[in-house]
Amino acid sequence: MKKLMTILAAVIVLASLTACGNGGDNAAVVTTKSGNITKEDFYNELKKTNGEAVLQNMVYEKLLEKKYNVSKKAVDAKYNQVRKTFSSEDQFKQALTQNNLNETKFRRQIKDSLMMTKAQQDGIKVTDKALKDYYNKNKVQLTELKASHILVKSKKTAQSIQKKLKDGADFAKLAKQYSTDTGSKDKGGELGWFKQSTMVPEFSNAAMKLKTGQISPLVYSSTDGGYHIIKLEGKKDSYNDLKASVKEAYLASKEKSQDTVIKNLIKDADVKVKDKSFKDLFNSTTTSTSTPTTQQ
Repeated sequence: MKKLMTILAAVIVLASLTACGNGGDNAAVVTTKSGNITKEDFYNELKKTNGEAVLQNMVYEKLLEKKYNVSKKAVDAKYNQVRKTFSSEDQFKQALTQNNLNETKFRRQIKDSLMMTKAQQDGIKVTDKALKDYYNKNKVQLTELKASHILVKSKKTAQSIQKKLKDGADFAKLAKQYSTDTGSKDKGGELGWFKQSTMVPEFSNAAMKLKTGQISPLVYSSTDGGYHIIKLEGKKDSYNDLKASVKEAYLASKEKSQDTVIKNLIKDADVKVKDKSFKDLFNSTTTSTSTPTTQQ
């Protein structure tokens, strides 16, 4: 992951250098009393470090952008979807920083990923019958749940909370008071909508057994190191409710590999490398699919 982030950063730097374009190769990128760093110096250094991967990513992006349009609206939607999984703006920014990202770099990642997905799914035929068959075979995995929970370390504390709930206490207030899950406690334990596969098995299996409005018995999870009390807020398991996510999952199950996509794009675009240092980089026998998609 860190290597991919470094590559992406280098791609953006090179793109900005190309955009500036003034002063030729000897134009200074940095000036110091000890000497300057020219665009040529910088370029040659990048060639020695991540040169092959950077060049591949730049070409892949160019080929994808030519054939698969991704709107700003689509990027914004995905960006906001990821942003909402964090409980605060500070936590989101901290996650970006930890991955050597800022908003601009992350939005570029999202665009690259969406372009690649379009390429992988290009040409797949979708019929209502195919989607219904897929739904019937994968109903459990496709079912979406909405739940709140309270997570505590001590079984004794969990039992005490459970008693308060039976006596009519408010679930959200107890979550704010007792839960150790910092990502949900301030929201009254709300987790939003999720699929079974996104939670630890103990949690998702218990939640699947509940009816809407029902509260679970104590659920111990060794992964989370504590006891969950789960309240099911909603469930989507009918075909009509899940049709959009069924289509998304169906397309993902049929999509071409990134390797196939890249090789076809390179073949169709008649890529020719002018720098002898990378003359074999895009040959069919040596091409590596270190694609610009760096999803988290």
